[in-house]
Amino acid sequence: MALINVDASRPDPMWAVVRLLAHSKRSVSLSSARALLSPPTLASRDRDDASEMFSKAIKTLRELGLLQIHDSTSELELVGPAAVLDGRDWDAFSAALRTAVLAPERNSGLGDNDEQRESRDLTRALAWFLTLDPMGPPVDWDQAQDLMGDASLKPEAGPAVVNAERWRQFGDWAPALGLAARPLLAGGGGSPLVPDCTTAVRYVMQRLWEPGTQVNAVTAARSIREHLPVLPGGEYPRALQLANPGDRIAGSSLSFALLRGHDEKWLRLESDSDASLVLQVADPEQPSSPRYVSDITMQEVPGA
Repeated sequence: MALINVDASRPDPMWAVVRLLAHSKRSVSLSSARALLSPPTLASRDRDDASEMFSKAIKTLRELGLLQIHDSTSELELVGPAAVLDGRDWDAFSAALRTAVLAPERNSGLGDNDEQRESRDLTRALAWFLTLDPMGPPVDWDQAQDLMGDASLKPEAGPAVVNAERWRQFGDWAPALGLAARPLLAGGGGSPLVPDCTTAVRYVMQRLWEPGTQVNAVTAARSIREHLPVLPGGEYPRALQLANPGDRIAGSSLSFALLRGHDEKWLRLESDSDASLVLQVADPEQPSSPRYVSDITMQEVPGA
């Protein structure tokens, strides 16, 4: 099943199922969960919509390896990356979704053909979208069609997003995964998005390195790309033959996330003039030349 398609769930209904199961102090059967999340007291038309939404959420969670239904009892159980969720931390749920969506087994042969199954459609769209400049205008469907011609995937993989309906679904999934953001002032239609991956990058970095840890910037970028393989230079964009910034260049989307982290003070970008291994970070305040970063120091989260 393709993820950015009408047959799959959006992330929000999946979160409702996860919260119910994580908060429950006892086993929850499929029928009980359905009754709680799509109760028959809803009006007829809304009831049908709610029931379909619930069914899609269950199906998508199962296909992503986050939910199991026991055959003998029809009881629901969170499994895989979702097993440790407490139902209160959206960021942890988002990370579990990312782990499932970006898992290698759901993205095998990503660039070999245009199959729209498992996570491939969403992964291709993310890999392409994160090649765009976060400092540019928000991208809606009309603009996306033009931009896909400028930065296309390898021919065998097809277009990054095949139609407007899938773009609308992408507009739900990409922000939920922390790999895009909706503009603060979003006028008009077309589901405008900004390729801002800061939320995902911050989550990954804060779990890799504790406050006070200093890590070489090139090493840090390599580790971030390993955990978020849709970032430019990561495994999936390379498989799709998208532009590769190289090991020592952050690229626009990762640069934006690192600069935001520096401004928001959850990390500090360091520049040692004697360093032999430095990362080039694209800084809009000095567009004519990159910023050279030798090390990154993690800091305490402000207000934590």
